[in-house]
Amino acid sequence: MLSLHWKKIVIVLSLLSLSEGSFSQERIKYQPDYDAKRVHFGYFLGLATTTYKLRFNNAYLADINKTIYAITSPSSSGIKAGGVVNFHINDYFDFRIAPLSVSIYARKLLENDSIQHNQVDKAWFEIPMILKYKSERRHNSRMFIFGGVKYGFETNVVNKKAGVAQINNFSTKTSDFCIEYGMGLELFREYFKVTPELHFSHGIKNMINPGANGISKTNFLSYIDRMNTHSVTFFLVFQ
Repeated sequence: MLSLHWKKIVIVLSLLSLSEGSFSQERIKYQPDYDAKRVHFGYFLGLATTTYKLRFNNAYLADINKTIYAITSPSSSGIKAGGVVNFHINDYFDFRIAPLSVSIYARKLLENDSIQHNQVDKAWFEIPMILKYKSERRHNSRMFIFGGVKYGFETNVVNKKAGVAQINNFSTKTSDFCIEYGMGLELFREYFKVTPELHFSHGIKNMINPGANGISKTNFLSYIDRMNTHSVTFFLVFQ
């Protein structure tokens, strides 16, 4: 379920859309020929909350004498920035790629609700590719939904061994592949277009190999079978 913070963002987007429609008769239609141009360039800024989705193995479930009784991944913040290229397909579909996208995350795990294992800030180079389905434009606004994929790789690996980075006894792979989807609102202005967007990203690549790279049976990571990234991001895109 969405947190209260993200629910508020969804409500704001809806109110913006309604307000654009309510006053549409009184406003000048900006950039009426915007879609006549097939390619548009822009940039974006984003604020994310991110976490790991954990799945435990049989050893964790079967060990009745274990000293580690809980492993969780609290939400942490991240920032994103980069450039975008938007290709106009027709009145209802666009294809967008962000070949210049940098994200900074500092994900963490919590052991027994008290011992926190932090990752240092990690810079990721990410390449999202999405397909947008747009509504009809109503004067200076239109809503859309989108879906696609995102590939990312870490750019500041501290200690690399067999493709895995070890940081503070917290081992993760240095690349990720995600499914990404969400919704947004295009707001046309006289000289530019601003687009608030809400992105949901679910990693499908297992980011950890339990028992590998010297992880002992008593280490908390040995109880984790899969660890996938998950993030919710609010973007402002300017084109």
